[in-house]
Order: sequence, then structure tokens, then C-alpha cells
Amino acid sequence: MTHEGLAGLRILVVEDEMIIAVLIEEMLQGLGCHVVGPVSRLDAALRLAHEEPLDAAILDMRIRGGKVYPLLKNY
Repeated sequence: MTHEGLAGLRILVVEDEMIIAVLIEEMLQGLGCHVVGPVSRLDAALRLAHEEPLDAAILDMRIRGGKVYPLLKNY
């Protein structure tokens, strides 16, 4: 997928390290993506995944409160 092909995609970001979350968010915005989140907790990630239209997600597999595997099972 080209840089232009990423423009407008809605990407969920789940990351519990704020500095990393901000870096990912800035990178995605620079590519023209719409960032959903970032969120640092599983309950918030699950809520957004159910409420927001998403094209993709970038997930930290271990976040505060556990792992993101329940999020993967739903999709």
C-alpha cells in the first residue's frame, strides 16, 4: 500500500506508554490517517472497537490491565 493509500484510514491505537502512543499518532497523522484513540486500557479499546468504524489497529499486546487478546477475538 502506498503512502497515498493510507490517507483517510481510521486506525485504532492501543498503547500504554504515552511517548510511544504520541509517536505512533504523529506518524499516522503524517500519513493522512485518522487516529482513533490512542487508548491505554483494554476496556477503552473494546469500547472504541465496537463504537467506531475502523480500518486497522496498532496494538501493544501487553497493556495496563492485561493483554489485548480479547480485542483480537472479537474481530
